[in-house]
Amino acid sequence: MVTRQECSNTVDYSTVIGDVILPFRFTLNLEDSILFPEAGELQKFCYDIVGVGEDTSEFGDLSHFLFGICENITLDTIASVTVVIDGIPQEVILGENVEIKTPANPDNPTGCLGLKFDFGLNKAGGTMQVCYELNQTYEVGPVNVCLFGANTTATGLAICGPVCSLGPGCDSVFYQIETVCVPVKITPFADPGEATATCCGEPTIVNGGTSCPGASGSCFFTVTQRLCIRIPISFGAVIETGDAKVQCGEVTEVECDCSEPAIPADGIGTVRKRKCGCNTESLDNITSSRSIFTKPKKS
Repeated sequence: MVTRQECSNTVDYSTVIGDVILPFRFTLNLEDSILFPEAGELQKFCYDIVGVGEDTSEFGDLSHFLFGICENITLDTIASVTVVIDGIPQEVILGENVEIKTPANPDNPTGCLGLKFDFGLNKAGGTMQVCYELNQTYEVGPVNVCLFGANTTATGLAICGPVCSLGPGCDSVFYQIETVCVPVKITPFADPGEATATCCGEPTIVNGGTSCPGASGSCFFTVTQRLCIRIPISFGAVIETGDAKVQCGEVTEVECDCSEPAIPADGIGTVRKRKCGCNTESLDNITSSRSIFTKPKKS
């Protein structure tokens, strides 16, 4: 089953300040994309790109851009690519104006990797939509968006795209017996139905009568009914884990030996150090990457 990691549907480089601003906003078009294909469908990613800058030297036109993708994707994996600029469909030639940049052949001059679109766009009001379909289905997660224009590189912002699935982990299952008590309140009610009247026999007519027997007001009576109350209650538990900790072991070229005993702990919250000299660290304090502008060196 295809899953989606936490990722953004939009990135906006117009808010990233540099010597030259590349003012382009990228949005994943959820209506045209097919992130989770059904039988007979191909996975499809569509992005809308808009130039939101002004026609001044502070902003630069877009020369080309790249989307980071799973490194397993090749040109053979791509079923189709379409590019529309300012409403006009463009000719796409795989391997030429749309190609894949790898660690062995990164993009020049940005050094970025991924699916490269060698199409430019006007900084002030230009619009573009690019779509590509894949023959295989990939997990959806954050991928880098890399821009180049006006001799400036903008990179570091991530949008949703195709990523490699995470490798299988080592899962453990734990059980604990719990006794759960919950107070229950029952409040009775009785809703009357619609009253109906049925005539019993013929009416009695008293000629010249001016009053009726009986008392003015209402008649009262009581009804007692035994009830069986069905009370469904669902019991469960919410599981929360604390911060993950790491205990560093020695680094060798030999495969791991799982029969080796675990590093003994000195007490709750502390571990004994190994030779690697690595202190216990929390794994949840990961800082996000920042957008960086760099200018290529002149040759």
